Amino acid sequence: MFLMRLINPLFLFLLLVTSFNVAAQKDSTIYVDSPYRSEYNPWFNFTKFKRGFDNDSLKLILDELEGKPRKKWSRMDSLHFARTSLQTGNIKLSNYYFQHLDVNYNTENEFWWEEMAIHILHEDFDEGIERIHEESPGIYQFSKIYFIDKILQAYKSNKKYPKWYKTHTLLGWEIDSTLINIDRNDERYDKQIIIPLRNLDFVLKLLIHYIHDEDPIIANSCKEMGIILEQYVSYTQAYIAFSLGRHYNKWDKTILNELKDVKVNLSKNRFKIPIFRRYFPRIEHWRFEYDVLKEKIILQRQDTIPKTAPKLMLPAEKSKSPFPLEFIIIGGMLIIFIFVAIFTKSKGK
Repeated sequence: MFLMRLINPLFLFLLLVTSFNVAAQKDSTIYVDSPYRSEYNPWFNFTKFKRGFDNDSLKLILDELEGKPRKKWSRMDSLHFARTSLQTGNIKLSNYYFQHLDVNYNTENEFWWEEMAIHILHEDFDEGIERIHEESPGIYQFSKIYFIDKILQAYKSNKKYPKWYKTHTLLGWEIDSTLINIDRNDERYDKQIIIPLRNLDFVLKLLIHYIHDEDPIIANSCKEMGIILEQYVSYTQAYIAFSLGRHYNKWDKTILNELKDVKVNLSKNRFKIPIFRRYFPRIEHWRFEYDVLKEKIILQRQDTIPKTAPKLMLPAEKSKSPFPLEFIIIGGMLIIFIFVAIFTKSKGK
């Protein structure tokens, strides 16, 4: 008993000492600000790249289209089918539809760009180049069409002469020394640097949406974009561009060296190194066969079993008595009350 009395005060004393030490440690914690900061850049910033397509959305579109007889399809239905087939990975079927639809660049612009992606995926480079010059005989330098044309030309040359990309530039965008120190609020800076970067970003996002394997043409396009960004805009954005190039051609030492150099510049200027995966998330390979998807749709239509919620409890058995259960209970309680009253009365006598 004496031992228990001794332990309790000792325990309380130790508890108070421990609490005091913890509080003292919290008060003495020193928060050190990071010496690195985000690079100021309101002119051009990469946004997240989309890679692949949502399977559920594709299934919904195909399900709706398959619900209509082909003879009743509108032109827009056919265009949506061509694009969705491409997004499911059925390039041949999509290419067949686009060839017969003759997409108009001015009125059906979004589908026209999907057709350009097909020419690259299907390796119809000459046909793609021809379509570009049909729709836009006069191509403005550094426009969206200019960049897709240059990239198609590069694919064509590289197919004819393997490793052509190692000794040639793709985009024809050279560094202009007169623009390096230009005032960034100058209209010329916006027209000759920022707008072309946005156009190239659009074309690269179009291709990266579909192409996931190694690709030296995309890699070099990203590298050349990174060089422009490093010279005129931002080390941070250049780092992202070189990282993209590195992803599409991990064996290219030139891209690796560019990436190392820009990383040194980021460190020298105490700029934060961006997290590449925030811009280029990992994905599982989204490709699946259209025939498999179509078969799932057909099987779901043929399934005539009614979709009902499962019965988790047995239904209550109906009473066989001609009187409701409530009346029987009340009647029983009334009879018991009468018997108790009679018994009490007779006991009193």
